[in-house]
Amino acid sequence: MSIRSIRSLNRKIQELRQTQKDLEREMDSRLEDFKGNYVNMTLNSVFGNKGRGNFWTEIVGRVMDSEKLQNGIGNLLSKMAEKLGEKLDPQKKD
Repeated sequence: MSIRSIRSLNRKIQELRQTQKDLEREMDSRLEDFKGNYVNMTLNSVFGNKGRGNFWTEIVGRVMDSEKLQNGIGNLLSKMAEKLGEKLDPQKKD
């Protein structure tokens, strides 16, 4: 789209703002997915598949399956995401 008038410029600005909102929603969704899967991904990366019957894997798996621990990790990730957002856009204050 070539911009030849104020009207076309305003249309392009609105399109870009909508694209920005869509990307922000997608990033929020992906962050939520990541927070939900982080514990299992970490366990699988460090200890391999839980189903092998390894004593330490089972112990760590039970500890990591703790809802309190998962909530704590989720809160930590949320705070990190907030801080990252503040660093990326210091003018945006809620």
